[in-house]
Amino acid sequence: MGRSKLRHHLVRTVTMTRWSPAVAPFALVLFLGGCFGSPVYTAPRITTASSCLSSPPETPLLIGLAVSGGGSRAALFAAGGMEALARFRIGSDSRSLLDQVSYVSSVSGGSLASAYFTLKKPPRAISIVAPNGELSPEYQQFFTQFEKVMSLDFEGPLLRRQIFRLRWFNPAWTARSLGEILREDYLGEATFQELKEREARGDVPHLILNTTLYNSGRRFILSTLPPEDSHYDLFHALPLPDSGRDGVVINDALRARWDSLVSVTPHDMQFNHCEVQVATAVAASMSFPPIIGPITFRVEGQDLYWHAGDGGLTDNTGIESLAMMFLKKIQEGKAKRALIIALDSSFPFDVGGERLNSFAEGFSLFSYDYSRIPTIMEERAAAYRALFLNGAQREGLLPGMEKLLLVRISHTDAHWNDDLSDLPQSCREEDPTLTTSRAVVERLAKIVTRLWLDSPCERDLVVTAARKIVAQKEPMIRTFLEQ
Repeated sequence: MGRSKLRHHLVRTVTMTRWSPAVAPFALVLFLGGCFGSPVYTAPRITTASSCLSSPPETPLLIGLAVSGGGSRAALFAAGGMEALARFRIGSDSRSLLDQVSYVSSVSGGSLASAYFTLKKPPRAISIVAPNGELSPEYQQFFTQFEKVMSLDFEGPLLRRQIFRLRWFNPAWTARSLGEILREDYLGEATFQELKEREARGDVPHLILNTTLYNSGRRFILSTLPPEDSHYDLFHALPLPDSGRDGVVINDALRARWDSLVSVTPHDMQFNHCEVQVATAVAASMSFPPIIGPITFRVEGQDLYWHAGDGGLTDNTGIESLAMMFLKKIQEGKAKRALIIALDSSFPFDVGGERLNSFAEGFSLFSYDYSRIPTIMEERAAAYRALFLNGAQREGLLPGMEKLLLVRISHTDAHWNDDLSDLPQSCREEDPTLTTSRAVVERLAKIVTRLWLDSPCERDLVVTAARKIVAQKEPMIRTFLEQ
């Protein structure tokens, strides 16, 4: 779930329930049923070449979407952003920009939207844009349903399943419940083998679902892409094999540090994931302990247990794994340029600080948001990463922005009219305090990370913001693509 507020909702639900002596035996059974025993997925070991691996056709220009974590806010923002990109026409044939995206890399809540998109969108034979320049009827219907599903309440069904199936106190079973709900109601039973067939036909971009291995702290990606596509060698770009600029030696410790940043793939673990359901992988990407997950699995013939959870612990934007793939393609001469469009609706770090500025209570089990701890570490890591990438591009270690461009589309960056004539009607009816553009941005920034957006105003704001920011970034995108 990324930086989740779901924990507070679940705690409130329990503490507000009226208990009586009559329900005590049931509570004990519930507790014991949830606390003992956790589900373990047993995966087949790779014995031959995996049948569910494929690569997009090689092209001089790579275009990818990175979709951040952020619960239902991220999922709905992604749906709105993808619709806006579908309406974006580019090139001599005025094709939809979304039709030219060949990779989608997602995290947590964004993985819900990305998986739904790749499993449910119309096939390539159906045009995205109609002759009149508008979305075709099929895609109008698809995006209407897409945004509706991403707005639904996932928390209620998840909580009910936990309670009535005696899973309440075990986060591993919460992850299992989430996967079941996604499979039964939204994503279906599609496996990575079936996903590969859609990708190979060119119906959808290649999907990359990001998780984190708690064993090693490394990013674990689930996709149909060959494992070598993820193994970008930073040191290959240096002047000498064993030394950097100014004679700085690249020792084994430094190489090991870099290796820890390279994504782990199922092939690296001898794990045949072809028959794994996409819904299970999405649940792993959305898992955020101690509320949900991680998901535990083992490979047949091995005595190791692997624990995969929230992809946002290594990178809550989905950018990093996609960037490494694109850099490798450029490094090998298989592509000349690459564009990454990041649909980033992660919870703003500063908003959490504002809450603590007026927080007079002592930190306790029920009053403190423990997700603040990994968020602080993530914020610092993101700062160092940005400094490194900027410096590496300036020094020529990495391709410059003329070859690799990142366009970030953040939900808090939308420009609103001074008279708020563009404010959704639902917000006029629901929140009379939204009288300035600044107030609108603050309302967007404070939308908490949950698996449900219960406010019609917030739902409409998220979608409207996505469309606005795509329009704001259109000149930058168009300039890069038309070079």
